[in-house]
Amino acid sequence: MPHIHLEYSDNVKNLEAKPILLAINKALVEGAYVGAANELKSRAICQHDFVIGLEDTSQAYVHAKVSLLTGRSVELQQQIAQVILQTLEQHVPAQSQVRVQLCVEILEMQKTTYSKKII
Repeated sequence: MPHIHLEYSDNVKNLEAKPILLAINKALVEGAYVGAANELKSRAICQHDFVIGLEDTSQAYVHAKVSLLTGRSVELQQQIAQVILQTLEQHVPAQSQVRVQLCVEILEMQKTTYSKKII
């Protein structure tokens, strides 16, 4: 049931978000981190208004927020973060004008308050 929110600064050139999202989903399915592929919900947004440090224009970022239901061990969360980080490393294009910070953040959603219905 992971939700993946990929945010990236608009100074990352030639980034195609959809193939990256698909690669992340595939990595999580192939690693058996989800029960079924349709449990994954991934989306991306390009951030046009951002500041890194004190407006260091030589820096950029790609940040993946991964929301998981509670109950996974810290070790499993670390494994998921590493799989996603490795996938980002493989799919974010090399940049000549900026240094790109790749980040993965694991967030826990409370099972008791998460609601879902398929219609």
